[in-house]
Amino acid sequence: MHRTTPRAVRAVAAFAVGALTLSLAACGSDEPAAPAATAGAAQGGSIDVVTRWSSGNSAAAAQKRVFDAFTAETGIKINSTEGLEAIDDQVENAVAAGKSPDLVIVNLFDKTVGWLEAGVTVPVDQYVKDWGLAGKMKPEALDEWRVGGVAGGELQGLPFSGFSWPLWYNDELLAKAGVTAVPKTTDELIDAAEKLREAGIGPVTVGGNDWSGQKLFYQIAQSFTDAATMKKVMREGGYCATPTVLNGIKLFTDLRDAKVFVDNVAGLSADDMYASFYSGKAAIMSAGSWAYTESAASGTGIEKHTTLGGFPVPSGSAYPKPTAYQGFTGVGFMITKQGAQPDRIDKVRQLVTKFYAEAAVGDFVKDASILPPISGDFASYATDPLLAKSLGLEAAVDYAVLPDVWIGSASDPITQVLTGAYGESTPQEICAALDTATKG
Repeated sequence: MHRTTPRAVRAVAAFAVGALTLSLAACGSDEPAAPAATAGAAQGGSIDVVTRWSSGNSAAAAQKRVFDAFTAETGIKINSTEGLEAIDDQVENAVAAGKSPDLVIVNLFDKTVGWLEAGVTVPVDQYVKDWGLAGKMKPEALDEWRVGGVAGGELQGLPFSGFSWPLWYNDELLAKAGVTAVPKTTDELIDAAEKLREAGIGPVTVGGNDWSGQKLFYQIAQSFTDAATMKKVMREGGYCATPTVLNGIKLFTDLRDAKVFVDNVAGLSADDMYASFYSGKAAIMSAGSWAYTESAASGTGIEKHTTLGGFPVPSGSAYPKPTAYQGFTGVGFMITKQGAQPDRIDKVRQLVTKFYAEAAVGDFVKDASILPPISGDFASYATDPLLAKSLGLEAAVDYAVLPDVWIGSASDPITQVLTGAYGESTPQEICAALDTATKG
């Protein structure tokens, strides 16, 4: 599943990634409010939040500073529960058990795309206007959070964590293998992979059994297809019946069979991907801007000799330049029916708008390398060297269609299909299984 909070630092430092054990017991609780930290903070009460920014990821510290300042100013206690890897199931189970949170800080992905229709959350169109955010938010950021991903659709939540998602190339390892330039075509990529293997270095690493592999598959599979057609196929199916998409799937299997991916890729996770790239065991990975500060924190120095670029394109590609992703479907704010109740919504308003203050957004740019969803000059906050590099990517790459909002709740079964794709499945087997998974 697409998660913008990797635990790569702990993986690379050889710490075991344990299962999160916090529960939703605090949600819907009647715990008394914490005392106000200042004389002016007399409001009190509490608000229940489930958040994807859990301990150990780069955004958690910035989030805590917002939480702490909010409670100090208002006296409102935040009952915060860390989201598990399957945060969508976690929240749905809590709602069904009558312990709904007020606010969910989560990616727009998989089941969360259907929460508005299912009645788990409420539309936020009016809140954007009433809370003074309409003039600050980038229209393209809001549109990605609308039903159908188009202008005019109901707004499912408030985007916050925008991202870029390039290919990362380890300059030192490429040079060691005799690869003199970052590959720009798939033929060059195959040649580079062969040289890397001869030098005992893994080529492209990715989590073949999770969301990271899913994203890379789609990036390759749409190589010959225009954006509108790809969105339709992702939403409705027709992988086998659309020649350009089938050709993209064939390209994927050709690259797989040419050993472009590291060995046993079908059994790897995103955490495995980060660990192998950071530690210099693999030369290339596909990872988002949320990992920029994570890479520096790994202590390996990888950020000092990494070039950011796109995935190489084949001859006849629909994209003239190597491809990358960018978007605003990273972490945002979704308001539940409980949070929208008259006695709760003003507390939600105060907390959410606190995040959109310029200094708070800048804090997230600095700590977590987000691309801000609001207008403004945040260059002074972009202190991470990889984030600075990524700001100049637009001239070098074309942006492919990120599958998240288009495949919706079919994401999990599709990921299962694609684990086989990273194994030995044929193009026909892959496209047929994707059609089945899409139509459910």
